[in-house]
Amino acid sequence: HDKIISKSIDMNIIGTCNVVKICERLKIKLIYFSTGYVYPGIKGNYTEEDSVNPINKYAVSKLGGECAVKMYDNSLILRIMMCEKPFIHKSAFYDVKTNFIFQEDVAKMIPKLLNKKGIINIGGKTQSVYNFAKKYNKKIKKTSGKKIFPPNPSMNLTKLKKILN
Repeated sequence: HDKIISKSIDMNIIGTCNVVKICERLKIKLIYFSTGYVYPGIKGNYTEEDSVNPINKYAVSKLGGECAVKMYDNSLILRIMMCEKPFIHKSAFYDVKTNFIFQEDVAKMIPKLLNKKGIINIGGKTQSVYNFAKKYNKKIKKTSGKKIFPPNPSMNLTKLKKILN
């Protein structure tokens, strides 16, 4: 997203716009996977109604996609802090708090969200990326993410919990 912005624009903005147009034409539901990085990442505990202010090009491209999806009434935007299992990186940020959740855990939630519309935050427990990762990889090394990521893009999951319970 930083090196080839045209690819980022094509995939996350123009590509999403094209999918929205097709869904509208066919009158089918659209579920868009966005990211919690659309939030400013300063205070944490962001609700779906909080203002957005993406801090990197990836998040800007996802917000661009969100804009198109919001125009289509039969849609759902999932702001997800998702990663692969196992945690594939050799180091993790000790100074960035987030709500990381594994892909397989998100997949289990999707059936309960299919009839929803609007925006829903999806994630796990708020903690540092390092604390999340070390549960699955005892050899993980600590590193700083201050220069790359906001310190606390964690999301409030109250809306999600009400739906799942």
